[in-house]
Amino acid sequence: MKTRTMQRRGVASAAACTCRLAAVFVVLLSLVQAGRAQELSPQRIQEIEAMLAPQPSGFGVPCSDRAAWAGKAAELKDAVAQAEQAIATPLPAFDPDAYLQFTKTGDRQPMERNLHSREGQLAPLVLAECAEYQGRFLPRIAEVLDSLAAMPSWTLSAHDPQLLNFHGVRYYVDLNAADMSDSMAEAMYLLGDKIPAATRKHVTAEMEKHVFGPMRDSYLGGNVSADNHNGHWWLVADMNWNAVCLKGVTGAALAMLPRVSDRALFVAGAEHFIQHYDNGFAEDGYDTEGLGYWNYGFSHFIELRENLLRATGGKIDLLAGEKMQRVALFGLQFPMLPNNSAAYGDAGTMPRADAHLVAMIDHIFELPPQETQPQTIHERGTLTSAALDLFPISGDQLASQAAQALSKPSLRTYYGDTGILVSRGAPGQDFAVTIKAGGNTTHSHNDIGSFVIGMGAVQPVGEPGGPHFYTGATFGPHRLDSKLLNSFGHPVPEIGGNLQLDATKVKVSVTSHEFTDAEDRITIDMTNAYDVAALKHVTRTLVHSRAGSGSVEITDDFELTQPTEIIESLPTHGAWKQVDAHTVEFSLGGETVRATIDAPVPVSFTEAKVDEYANPFTRVEVHAPLAGSGKITMRFVPVK
Repeated sequence: MKTRTMQRRGVASAAACTCRLAAVFVVLLSLVQAGRAQELSPQRIQEIEAMLAPQPSGFGVPCSDRAAWAGKAAELKDAVAQAEQAIATPLPAFDPDAYLQFTKTGDRQPMERNLHSREGQLAPLVLAECAEYQGRFLPRIAEVLDSLAAMPSWTLSAHDPQLLNFHGVRYYVDLNAADMSDSMAEAMYLLGDKIPAATRKHVTAEMEKHVFGPMRDSYLGGNVSADNHNGHWWLVADMNWNAVCLKGVTGAALAMLPRVSDRALFVAGAEHFIQHYDNGFAEDGYDTEGLGYWNYGFSHFIELRENLLRATGGKIDLLAGEKMQRVALFGLQFPMLPNNSAAYGDAGTMPRADAHLVAMIDHIFELPPQETQPQTIHERGTLTSAALDLFPISGDQLASQAAQALSKPSLRTYYGDTGILVSRGAPGQDFAVTIKAGGNTTHSHNDIGSFVIGMGAVQPVGEPGGPHFYTGATFGPHRLDSKLLNSFGHPVPEIGGNLQLDATKVKVSVTSHEFTDAEDRITIDMTNAYDVAALKHVTRTLVHSRAGSGSVEITDDFELTQPTEIIESLPTHGAWKQVDAHTVEFSLGGETVRATIDAPVPVSFTEAKVDEYANPFTRVEVHAPLAGSGKITMRFVPVK
């Protein structure tokens, strides 16, 4: 009798859940028909509904298809080893004190370490179970899914400063909630009924509460704006959050939502709002967030593209336009030497184009493989990206003349819309330079005119890069108090004790440029970057000569109304030494660059140590007390 009663309760509970979902769908339809989904066209939602399959699905094929998974064992050896390590120790519990640390102290690391100690187990566990299909990893998979689903907040603590999610006042989707929901949905798609029914029910209910319900409210709430977004401001943000979050919630919806009309709403939302991510790029394809965030944001954009292409039978392709094709080539075009790119914005030191993402782009556009560091399946982050690698989308390749042209080797890449020049050496040279005029938006530093010298696999002098971690102050009102983020730590002049202004509020221009096989020349007007009474005008001219072993000459031309001390900043992660009264050398990783300073007055050299955000470097200072207007020229040559 007791068993039958429990069964009846289970049936009743399932029926109640079904009724709730049906009620949600009825409300959804009524809102659409009433015209309240002003952002999303009801007609377009219906068109997309006709494109979608009757049943939800994720990337790849379910693990029950043993013929499909049989040939993947060799690729999944590392995942199995990682999963074996995971089940050998107890699963860490959710730590509410760690979550609250950010609100108390601004330290986000405790919460994120606690989260990743559990969330990071999901992909290798699921892949290992799919490789073996013997059930030995299923108990831990269910435990991880239940643990993640039970968290009071699915958002990172840094994105929940008022603790609205933590206390259940209001739920909204952030980067983590989006990615985590996508991975959990993919796990349930791949393993199907091998996941215990109670866990499936638990995850489904919490997914509705933390992700699907809040997203429907935003999609159906009328025009979305900075003031009307239900917590989902990223829907109209021209930055990486837009692509990351849309990829996550759309992937989860396609893999989990049973009603095709409900999935069509999420696909329509992704198709419509992804235009804001597109808007974050200049027409020439430059990523103002820097290479690190191109890796992050565009990898999610590509996965969203693949998922929509798969789900709609090729009818929706986010790479159809030439602009986003140019953006796709950014990671291939931006390096000045192989695996050697400028670390502008919040990119960490020596950023590299993500090998997984580059391989995907090579595949899509049928380009020759690039020189990148290979990765194994389990190193590629999310479960969805691993499944996509194992089972590529059929027919996702795209003929693009623009991509073919941009992928060919060249002496330079010039992003004219933002004034970014990547100037490479002649064939056989390993000496190159990158300089920037503008491109300061999200993740901006005060770095107008910043340059970096590349030699081989290192950067002996120039742009030091951004934070290696974030704190509560990183994106607050005191962000630019940091010497790493303001112009103190960048290779730009300090004029009369004054640093540069907030670069996001300054209009700069490239006044001239001339590019030939022999040399590249560019002049940047930096006047508006300073608020100095004695300064009338300042320009920076870079000349990269390919003669001999190559040289880079940078001339700052100051028009001043009174005597003013200029400090030229030359950051380095390596060692430096003074050779004579006007010459210094920078050495790093076996490479050496000599800098010779030419000024109308005697110069002196000092150093200042900067150690913030785990990115320590030395700022070598060139002091030049100009009596009035004058030029300071810094000539860099490789020392062999």
